[in-house]
Amino acid sequence: MIVAGIPTALALFGVIRKNRMFFLTGYFLYALIVVPNEIMTYNATGDLAHIAYAFLWGVQAVLAFPNRLNYDGTKVFKSFGIKVFLSLSAVNLFGVLLVQAMPASLELTETTKSIAAAYHGILAVLPLVGVFLMTTDRIPAGTNE
Repeated sequence: MIVAGIPTALALFGVIRKNRMFFLTGYFLYALIVVPNEIMTYNATGDLAHIAYAFLWGVQAVLAFPNRLNYDGTKVFKSFGIKVFLSLSAVNLFGVLLVQAMPASLELTETTKSIAAAYHGILAVLPLVGVFLMTTDRIPAGTNE
């Protein structure tokens, strides 16, 4: 669970510094933790739901793939950014609900479930901060920060 804290902290750092690269890199790395884990769980159990979870966080990886595009302040870029951020929020809100619905086991103790739900909760809220900053023009146009 400590490993999952690193991308979460990176995304939080990105919000605090208003740096989209750190923000997106945190989400991308988090997805790279979830996808292989869910594929391995599918291979071990044969439960098709794990392929669906891997696919969903694969979508997060695609949406959050870091790039160096400048935020130019246009309506098109702002609209696209808001849609991406709301999608990232929705994926991780689902993660909170999913973790809470899973039964406790040897691998997934109640403590582990709480930590995972907290990480997903943080990752569900951070994009909403980005949406707020974009809609109120508090992210400077023409920069990568």
